[in-house]
Amino acid sequence: MRKTGTRLAAAVVVALLALIWLSCGNEFRPVATPVFPGGPDPQGQRQAVSVNNTGGAIGSTTNINVSGDTVVASHTVGKGPVHAGTTPSGARIFVVNLGDDTVSTYLTLLASSAPVTISLPAGSAPVFAHSTQSTRMYVANSRTGTVGVIDANTSVLTDLIAVGNNPVALAELPSGAKLYCVNQNGNTVSVISTVDKVVLTTISVNIGNMPSFAVSNDTGAFVFVANSGSNTVSVIDTTTDIVTAVLPVGVAPNFLFFDNSLKRVYVTNSGDGTVSIIRTDVNPAANPPVTVTVGTAPLSVTALADGSRAYVANSGSGTVSVITTSNNTVSRTITVGTNPVSIASSSDSSKVYVANRGSNTISIIRTTDDTVVSNAPPTSTQPVWVLTVP
Repeated sequence: MRKTGTRLAAAVVVALLALIWLSCGNEFRPVATPVFPGGPDPQGQRQAVSVNNTGGAIGSTTNINVSGDTVVASHTVGKGPVHAGTTPSGARIFVVNLGDDTVSTYLTLLASSAPVTISLPAGSAPVFAHSTQSTRMYVANSRTGTVGVIDANTSVLTDLIAVGNNPVALAELPSGAKLYCVNQNGNTVSVISTVDKVVLTTISVNIGNMPSFAVSNDTGAFVFVANSGSNTVSVIDTTTDIVTAVLPVGVAPNFLFFDNSLKRVYVTNSGDGTVSIIRTDVNPAANPPVTVTVGTAPLSVTALADGSRAYVANSGSGTVSVITTSNNTVSRTITVGTNPVSIASSSDSSKVYVANRGSNTISIIRTTDDTVVSNAPPTSTQPVWVLTVP
């Protein structure tokens, strides 16, 4: 149920329209993040995993086999899961449970792996998990203004780092040297040394109003921050930790996706039904973003690993817009379920998965002809996030 009593709720209503948590008054963005595990049989291991919120009750995850489009596993997690992160290999997943201040972790591809529960301090309200390191997972705790550090090998909370007011998103450099924490209410970004586990500096200059998301490029030279309230993206030079450019984008940017193939950042602008495309292989300040009109209230975007297309989940119109990357135009609009909020693509570029929160389904799109081949039900209601595990 949407509430507007806090600034976070207002920001996310603007940015994402209608997501996730019912009883605490906060709603959070879905995030679609491809992960890359190793293993002897990659073809057999390709899966899509949905996180199912169940209206804030005990949640679950559902694993779908990419080649067979069948449910191969499900796991029970904590109350009101809203997000998850994986270790770089994708072998272990960490599910953030907003409703009971916990994180559930288990081996991603092992159906018999029983989730372990990691308790956070009462009132933490965790909303985001992210790491580029194999030994750690970081969790943004929105109500206590902290980032939790979890030992990925022992599944133990080892540290709490004080950051800014209402942290809602994290972006770690590929090297793992620094972690950038987006503090929404204070309009700041905390820069954390992952070695010392301390805040090196807090960036406030040229961070726009209501920052909501962040992502690093592949080299770690830049971190991009979406500012939902000011319709901009701030570009941070990670050598100096200074904002070197503020790029105008569409209305209420809420989600960023880095396309490793084409070296682009895709920005979904939920307020005006557009996607902004930022080149990172050239100076972002000297190359204004390209704007593409898509459907109503886009909330998430993914790009195929082969570089041919990007797919945008349009929450308000129940569709997915297909962008041909060679000319940045919409080549097809695909009808999916009600209120699609998250989207991810398989590592072989063969499938795209869409979490339809309103209709309690996962739409599976075959990319050879951009056709929905299945609308699989998750193991519980309200899928709010989906990722792919190659």
